[in-house]
Amino acid sequence: MDNTKYDWIVVGAGISGIAVAEILCREGKSVLLLEKNNQVASETSKVFHEWLHSGALYSLVPDNLLTMRYLLGAMDDLLEYYGNFTRMNLIPTESGISILEDDGWFNSEYIEYRYKVRKLNPVWMSLVSRSLNVINLINKHDWLRRRAGSEYGSSKVQLKHSFNSIHKQLQAQEDFYSIQSPDFTMNSRKLLGDLLDSARANGLEVAISAEVINIIESGTDVNVETAAGNYRADNLVICSPDVIAKKFDIPVKTSFAPMAIIENVPPSENSFVDLDYYTKRCINLLKKPDGIGQAGGITINTESEIKPYLDYIIKQHMIRNPGIRVLDDYVGLKKELVQNKEQRNYLYHINQHHSKIWSIVLGKFTLAFSMAPEFVRRVYNRNPSKIPGSDENLHLMSDLISKTSWQEIVDKEGK
Repeated sequence: MDNTKYDWIVVGAGISGIAVAEILCREGKSVLLLEKNNQVASETSKVFHEWLHSGALYSLVPDNLLTMRYLLGAMDDLLEYYGNFTRMNLIPTESGISILEDDGWFNSEYIEYRYKVRKLNPVWMSLVSRSLNVINLINKHDWLRRRAGSEYGSSKVQLKHSFNSIHKQLQAQEDFYSIQSPDFTMNSRKLLGDLLDSARANGLEVAISAEVINIIESGTDVNVETAAGNYRADNLVICSPDVIAKKFDIPVKTSFAPMAIIENVPPSENSFVDLDYYTKRCINLLKKPDGIGQAGGITINTESEIKPYLDYIIKQHMIRNPGIRVLDDYVGLKKELVQNKEQRNYLYHINQHHSKIWSIVLGKFTLAFSMAPEFVRRVYNRNPSKIPGSDENLHLMSDLISKTSWQEIVDKEGK
C-alpha cells in the first residue's frame, strides 16, 4: 500500500459501481474503482438484454405499481442528471420521448408488447386492460415537466383502466393483442464508456484483477486488501453482490437467464415481448444490427430448468420467424440479494452498515440512473451536480470494458 488515501473506494465495476464512481468523481471526490476481473462490466452487465425499461412491463404486476414508478423515476433522473452527456440522445417532449438518430446511448428500436388473448380468463384480461392504459399514458406523458415517477399512482391509473380495454381483447381476431411500448433498446457499451471517460476526466482510478480479500475499518480509514495490492480510503461502497454477501453474511440468490443468439431476423420484425398469464410461456426478442437478435424469455430459478426452457424459447421463435438460425446460446447468471421478503430484486437498496461502509444492490440496469443520484443525497444530504466532466473524444476506457455476450458470439462466428 502506498500513501495514497482516497475519499472513496468503490468495489465492483458493473453498472452500479461505474455509475456511483462517476457521480462521486463529478462531485470532486477522489475515487478508486476496484474490479476482480480483468475487464469491467464483465458479469451481469455483460449478459443483460440492453433493454431500457420504462416500467410499463411491470404494470402487469400486482404491486401497487411500485416497480413501475421506480423505473419511471429512473427515466426522470436520466433526463435530469445525465442529459448533458454528448451521446445521451433522448429528447423530452410534452408528449413522450424522442430519440435522436445518431451514434448515441439509445436506439429508436421500440419494443412491441404482445399480450396473449385469453377471452375466458377475466383476471388476465383485467391486468392487460390496465397495462394497455398505462402504456398509453406513458407514451403521452409530458416529459418536459418530468415527475413520471411520482405521478402514476391512484391519480392517473384508475380503477376503470382495469376494465375499459377488455372489449378490445374480446374483439381480437389474432392470438396476441399488440401495442408499441415506451421501452426501447440501448447501446450499453457506449453508455458505460462515456460514464467511465467522464469519471476518468475527473480523476477516477481503476484497479482490475483486484479481488477483495479483506476489509478492515479503523478509526480514520477503511483498508481494503486485494489480490492487486492494498488500498485505503475515508469511505467504502460495495457494489458487488459476492463481496456484500461475504462481508455481511447475507445469502445470494442466483437465478438463470437462458439466451439464444440468432441471425436472419427479418427486417420487418420488431423487437417484442410475448406476455402471457403463464409466465413460463413468455418470450422476447431484442433486435441487434445486421439481422442479429437476442432471443430470450424469463429468468428461471434452477439449473435443471435451463435446457428445457431454452429449447422452448428457440422453438417458439422459429415458429414466429422460420428463417432464423441459432448461432449459439449462453446462460446469464443473476446474483441478487433479496431483502424484505422480495421474490426478485427488481428495485435498488442503499444501506449504511458502519460509519464508513455502505453497500448497494441495484436490481434493474435502468435504475442506476436513480440509484447514483440517490446515493449522493443519502451521503451528503444534497442533490448531485447535473454537469459531468467532458466526455468528448476521450474514450480512454474502451479497452477496459468487456464486450456483451451477444457481441462475443457474433464476433466468434465472423458475422
